[in-house]
Amino acid sequence: MTILRVGPVEIARVEELRIPNTISYFTSDETLIERNRSWLAPHFLNEDNRFDLVFQSFVFEVEGRVVLVDPCTGNGKPHPVPQFDMLDVPWLERLDAAGYRREDIDIVMCTHLHHDHCGWNTMLRDGRWVPTFPNARYVMCRTEIERWDPRRPGHHPVSYNVDVFERSVLPVIEAGLVEVHDGSLHLGECLEVLPAPGHTLGHCWLQVMADDACALFSGDTFHHPLQLVDPTMQFGGGDDLALATASRQRLIELAALRDALIIPAHLPWPHGLKVRLEHGHPVFTAGSGT
Repeated sequence: MTILRVGPVEIARVEELRIPNTISYFTSDETLIERNRSWLAPHFLNEDNRFDLVFQSFVFEVEGRVVLVDPCTGNGKPHPVPQFDMLDVPWLERLDAAGYRREDIDIVMCTHLHHDHCGWNTMLRDGRWVPTFPNARYVMCRTEIERWDPRRPGHHPVSYNVDVFERSVLPVIEAGLVEVHDGSLHLGECLEVLPAPGHTLGHCWLQVMADDACALFSGDTFHHPLQLVDPTMQFGGGDDLALATASRQRLIELAALRDALIIPAHLPWPHGLKVRLEHGHPVFTAGSGT
């Protein structure tokens, strides 16, 4: 069981699956790669310029509440990408092994509503998609809900997210479990939702503050740390590439200011990184904050 520590808060990781990847999907700039290899190696970049893209959730307890961040893709859901199609993985059993039953979850934070960040919102029971976490508040951005609701005029679907709203979002809305926000939301003394648009229009971060320690769950603001070294670097598509670049730049500034552990959605071990500014330039280190 992987534990990240942020002050007194212990963060467990619940993995769904991992997909081998190569840095060539991000950049062909060999100079940039070699200049950063010392801190990226071995887990964020191996000697063959490969790394694992990990699909995982994070769960922790703070202020007496159990928080789950980005509940992956979910079982039994059709998907055009074979690695995600009709999954049958023991994700719930891994959540149990982390010490949490699905009934224990108080807050489900979806940084955005792509399939791999909201899928376990629901599970199939008697032919119906029902909320997996019956006692939770599902925290979602209004812009994000509107972005993916196919019933809205002018909806622009993308192939990898077709029917995700109907299976993984609408059932929890209809159950009255969703807390909608407009990009910013105080969830308590230690928890704050912050806007970070770009990857999707309603993409957000979750900030955790505890005993002067800080973590930023950054979702899909970046998929590989080199995107922070060069914030203009893109991976795949996105709703607004200029906003995505701006959000990466803002993440660097905020994390440096607060000495925050950045915890993105898809990094392999050690699953997080830190940044400090030296003479105005960001310097990155891989680390879990322990």
